Amino acid sequence: MKYAAAFLFPLLLLLPLTAPAAVIAGRVVLGGEPVAGVRVEAHAGLDFSSPPLVLAPPTAVDGSYRLELPAGRYALVARDEQRGLFAFCGRNPVSVGEGETVWAGLQAVATVAPSYRQGDDAMTGAVEGRVVAEGKPLADAVVTLYLDAGEDLKGQGYRISLPTGSDGLFAFDGLPESDYFLVVRRRAAGGRVGPVLEGDYFALYAGNPLPAYAGKIVTVELEAVRKVREVAGSETFARASGLALRGVVVDGAGRPVAGVHVFAYVDKVIGHKRPEAISPPTGADGVFTLAVPQPGRYYVGARQQYGDSPAPGELFGMYDAGADHGVEVAPGKLPAELRVTVDAVSLN
Repeated sequence: MKYAAAFLFPLLLLLPLTAPAAVIAGRVVLGGEPVAGVRVEAHAGLDFSSPPLVLAPPTAVDGSYRLELPAGRYALVARDEQRGLFAFCGRNPVSVGEGETVWAGLQAVATVAPSYRQGDDAMTGAVEGRVVAEGKPLADAVVTLYLDAGEDLKGQGYRISLPTGSDGLFAFDGLPESDYFLVVRRRAAGGRVGPVLEGDYFALYAGNPLPAYAGKIVTVELEAVRKVREVAGSETFARASGLALRGVVVDGAGRPVAGVHVFAYVDKVIGHKRPEAISPPTGADGVFTLAVPQPGRYYVGARQQYGDSPAPGELFGMYDAGADHGVEVAPGKLPAELRVTVDAVSLN
């Protein structure tokens, strides 16, 4: 018996000690062409200055990659310093469930090293630069500075630039000496807040976090790419749990309402934090699908815009089948079709 035990012991050491691997797979492209030989990194968040949790083998000739990793949420990026390339996923962070395979493409851009010069103010720093896309300056883009990568680099941030002009230029002055995360968004529908939708331009600066020094001006170039929809679902995050709220948005007369987003909070007091999930805009039939990241109780409503409080004239409403506007979500126990009624906000 002792021989059998001695024989089995090394076999036990070979058995997997973690949950069955999930898979994230996709392609890395530059201007629509595949990028071979880069390694996709999976990080816990959008601060890529630390080593990755998982590193994929180099991409194949067709730009394809494959990551085997535990179920969870990951931010994906690929870097090639020799070729001056930086690639990121427009769906970051990407969620994948146990035993599932999720597709996530990465778009690469060329990188330009930052340059520093002496500034006029010895007490504060400055960040300036240009936003480009497809080889040309990008107008109407907004650059946001964040102090850290929390909240997935979403929300108002520390400072927001004025929209860029036809030259793509932006500037921040009077900055305390610190490291900053730079994000670019250019929404086709205008506005400075809300999720980046299909057709919008966005960029994460390849050198995040960028040091700004007192008495110095740092100049950077930010190359933006156009967001491409790869899967249906939430605009807030990509998820693979299979949990989703479905229903229709209507007006006071019961008619379908187009162009509104349905949102879900985990806190009864809504509006103070970013929603856990936001749906794509409703179509002419008012129908929505709102993917949620995990089981739990969600407080549901709908509105046209994002950020701040609903403005006068904006369509807004809460799911009112329950007193607290909440619904319970669990595997195998999804609520029936929800009906959310919206009306124009009035000051009266």
